[in-house]
Amino acid sequence: MNVFRKLALLPMALLFSCHLYANGVPQRITAFTTLSTVKLEAVFDGMPAAGAQYRITITDSLTGKTIFDKTLAPTAVLAEEKKLVFHTGPVNAQAWAPSAPYLYHLSFTVSGQGRQAQTLHRRIGFRFFESRNGQLWLNGKPVFLRGIAINPPARGIPDTIEKSRRFAEEYVRYMKSLHVNIIRIPNNETWYDVCDELGMMVFGGNYSSSVMGEKPPTAYDEAVSWYKNEAYANIAGHPSLMIYAMTNEVPYDGEIGERWEKFLTYAHTALRRWDSTRLYIGNPGYGYGKSGDICDLHRYWGWYYCSPFNFINIRNNAAIVPFPKKAQPVTFTECVGNYTGPDGKYNLTPDHKNPGSQLNWTGHAPWSEQARLADEHQSFTFKKATELFRRLRVINPELSGVFPFTILFYNWNNVQQFVDMGPKPVTRQARLSYQPLLVSWENWATQVYAGATIHPVVHVVNDDDRFEDLRNARLVYQLRSNGHITQLGDTLQLPSIAYYSTWQKKLSITLPATLPSGQYELVGKILKGDKVVSENYDALYIGIRSAAPAAPSVYLYDPSGNTAAAFNRNGIPYKLLATLQQLPAGATLVLGENSARTQMGNLRSFVQAGGRVLCLRQDSAHMPVLNSLLPVPIKNITTALDVPAYPPPPRPSRNGLYLNPERPEHPVFDGITRERLRVWSDYTGWNESQPGFPAVYPVTDGFVPVHKKDLEHIAVLGNYGMALEGMALAEFFDGKGSVLLCGLDLAARAGIDPVADRMLCNLAGYMAGTQGHHRYPLITAPIVWGDYATEKGVLTGVNSGLMVHAVPRAPANIKSTVRLTREGNRFQGAAGGFNTRPGVQYVANGRRMYGPYYLRGFGNVPEPVDTTGNIGEGVFWCRVPADRKTVATLVWNQADEPLPVTVQVNGQAPVRKEIAAGASIWVDCPLNATTVKMRYSGDRRLVLLETTFR
Repeated sequence: MNVFRKLALLPMALLFSCHLYANGVPQRITAFTTLSTVKLEAVFDGMPAAGAQYRITITDSLTGKTIFDKTLAPTAVLAEEKKLVFHTGPVNAQAWAPSAPYLYHLSFTVSGQGRQAQTLHRRIGFRFFESRNGQLWLNGKPVFLRGIAINPPARGIPDTIEKSRRFAEEYVRYMKSLHVNIIRIPNNETWYDVCDELGMMVFGGNYSSSVMGEKPPTAYDEAVSWYKNEAYANIAGHPSLMIYAMTNEVPYDGEIGERWEKFLTYAHTALRRWDSTRLYIGNPGYGYGKSGDICDLHRYWGWYYCSPFNFINIRNNAAIVPFPKKAQPVTFTECVGNYTGPDGKYNLTPDHKNPGSQLNWTGHAPWSEQARLADEHQSFTFKKATELFRRLRVINPELSGVFPFTILFYNWNNVQQFVDMGPKPVTRQARLSYQPLLVSWENWATQVYAGATIHPVVHVVNDDDRFEDLRNARLVYQLRSNGHITQLGDTLQLPSIAYYSTWQKKLSITLPATLPSGQYELVGKILKGDKVVSENYDALYIGIRSAAPAAPSVYLYDPSGNTAAAFNRNGIPYKLLATLQQLPAGATLVLGENSARTQMGNLRSFVQAGGRVLCLRQDSAHMPVLNSLLPVPIKNITTALDVPAYPPPPRPSRNGLYLNPERPEHPVFDGITRERLRVWSDYTGWNESQPGFPAVYPVTDGFVPVHKKDLEHIAVLGNYGMALEGMALAEFFDGKGSVLLCGLDLAARAGIDPVADRMLCNLAGYMAGTQGHHRYPLITAPIVWGDYATEKGVLTGVNSGLMVHAVPRAPANIKSTVRLTREGNRFQGAAGGFNTRPGVQYVANGRRMYGPYYLRGFGNVPEPVDTTGNIGEGVFWCRVPADRKTVATLVWNQADEPLPVTVQVNGQAPVRKEIAAGASIWVDCPLNATTVKMRYSGDRRLVLLETTFR
């Protein structure tokens, strides 16, 4: 046994008589406080000699009044660590809390034996943070953590600014103005001091994937000492610190997962003996609370997988924890995602999940609209995540905190003061959703008709920062137009709502039948007297009933009668077929929802002869039958969207939201904007107290082609999901006719959702009408690759093989050079950095020949099918005017060596050119048809910049 360990076991008087470390000088003190006591650890350069005296004095930092002044004997001697431990006993102090951050000044003086007195100082606050019955408690009261995970420092802001006291104060004050009560920050003393003073709770510690540089460490006691004396040394004792991170996102399964769990369990037990006034998360994100005090998860529902509505799964711990969970608080210290860059658009970081996610949520909208759409989805996801967490506590009381990990500001690297950062629109959402006293709307009917009656549930959540009950208040709710004109309203007297409890009421609101079509908002306000103490909003689109567009009668095959009922409600003319054999040649047939049967008759011949078929959604039991009707095989998707498992299952999912209109000018989208294709109204009457999910997804039965080459026969009109891989509206051309396959959930919404009704009418009108059915988009202007507006829908998801090439736009103060990888990705310095370097914006600049490729594993990152070589290819089809005789493509070689490219048009002899290093050249090919198939082949580092038909 180590000699110091032996000495620690000796009686204290005998130990001091040894005089091992005469004249020991105190080096550091750490104070751990409860509500009324202080445990003080003093570290010396050598153990003090016998006869030394120790005095602790505590004074009020504001008044200077002394509240404690005593000479104490150490209660423990840790000779090996050169530490003495002291306990003050009861101290009459005011508690530190976010709403009242009382601080005190502690002095620790060593004197005696003729030595000069030596004093160390520390500022302290009295508070106690604990777990009780699966909840977080601060100072004897439950508390919900309203957090933000991405904060300075170490985010690219100039160091002298980012670590300055002025910047930290302004930043933390701004966070408090958003009603944020806890932030995650690195171990910076200036920032901790500011958080102590301003009442901002902190989650800090070792936010790393290693301990002492090891993954995991093998010397457990040495690692525990590292935590106490290095990782936590400068932050322990700050009253603002509530939670220690022991690691971050280390492996959680397999042999290495077992080793991490064993170490973290040991370390957690030891650290709890050292500091029991705070809580520990052993493995943030992945540890499920096995090692530590909190079951903490990192879930990005609403970003790179699933949907914001997946947060509904948090009602039930069994849905999010893969084993029976002990009573523990549940926190998401990372969620939301939505990484927008300095220009507001989604950051297209190469070799990453961000580009596919961008397509998922903002699709192929023109870049002029991308920033607005990104802002809207970021705010929408923030709202759903944070408000669902708070509303659903009534069902799952262990829900204890949520920390969006998302970019809140535009400017980072070039700011000179905090005001230069420029808050994004999501901060306005934070200010609403993080109100301590929250009004939150649960409304699953977000697109309705004027004159309809809706039944939203209004929730009031009382998380008052002063822990007070809500009394003598009333709720005012209103329907307000975009011009802030109140269309209707009412007032309810609220009952007393205890602190940390919720109140709900289902309302019945009949909308005026005279309202014009447009965007409205539900407004909820809590008033005490004449003062508004809380206010929140929820978007509502109101449409008007109008006659169906004039269209010829269609033939409808619909054994269930559900589609016929929807046609009747929308005034769509039809003739009902008892059997498909009654169908006349050249007619338009509508296959009703789930009407596909094993015996499809001679429908394939009917289409090839010029017939049209609109096939409405078919579930997994019916869709396989369609392969006897279609010219190319498809497969239906069976994976559900709202799967909470980690990691997520392969995408795309069967159902989906945020439908991307690939050809927005197509007749099927007449009168329907992109915004109206995000989420549709529930038709089931669902609410959060019921099992399952609301029926709000436009897509319920998506599909994909079995072979990517078969896109030659398909006009993809609407797609969805990660990298737009899933198809929801696609027209299959066969001979003289076509089949339009629809995966949208339409019939059940008839008379409920005006957008779904308009889509149903458009589909029937288009298939029965005389307007042209075109397999390929018409290209009349140059295609600037990566500019979605000019691409006109010629590329869909991963299927074409042509992948967007992203280049970095770096702030001037970033001096690292651009790095080009073998696969053609360009990075500003190291890869990634979407969160640690938010000042770097990656933007689309051309497309690379990357195919055939797929989306790999967790995060759906692009991966070539063949990784042995570096030659990729891509293909697209289009139409051009008859006077175009040449197609020219501008190709950029970004590499430092010459590279060849091959271009082929309509199967003609390919044109091959070698492009010098760094050069951009035009590759011209003759054109002899108005229907064009372009095939490109070359090194994946080559970039297609533009294609023009002359």
